Amino acid sequence: MHLFDKMSAIFFFFLGLAVLAKGFQLGLRINIDMGPGFFPLVAGGILSFLSLVLLIQSLIKKEKSFQKVSFWANPYGWKLVLLTIFSISGYPFILNRAGFLLSTFLLLFFLFWIIARQKWWAAVIGGVITAAMVYLLFDIWLKANLPKGILSF
Repeated sequence: MHLFDKMSAIFFFFLGLAVLAKGFQLGLRINIDMGPGFFPLVAGGILSFLSLVLLIQSLIKKEKSFQKVSFWANPYGWKLVLLTIFSISGYPFILNRAGFLLSTFLLLFFLFWIIARQKWWAAVIGGVITAAMVYLLFDIWLKANLPKGILSF
């Protein structure tokens, strides 16, 4: 498995560098607004960085002697898939009523707690941090109009 980690890390590292170079080529700014190269630049940088982290981890860690169990070997695996599909499908229906922050927190809490089997306190913390970070990114920094809902702030 380490060989596949190394190969994919190297591939995605160079893919990220190519996207990064294309982002520079497209240009970062047009007057005050972000230019067409901003998103490829950020995406390429993140992809290259994470690939480098994976490559370093695969070089450092030792092969573990446990056998991986397929997700579908679990008799409840298909139920978890259906629950995930239904929860994500229901998200847009509660988004306008409950608002972005609350509905996103509830979705993430459900996915972390029920689907990923995290402890309830870890699911709460993960849901709060993720929803808050996405809210800060889109509503505060990028000035996107997100549904306010009952929390109207």
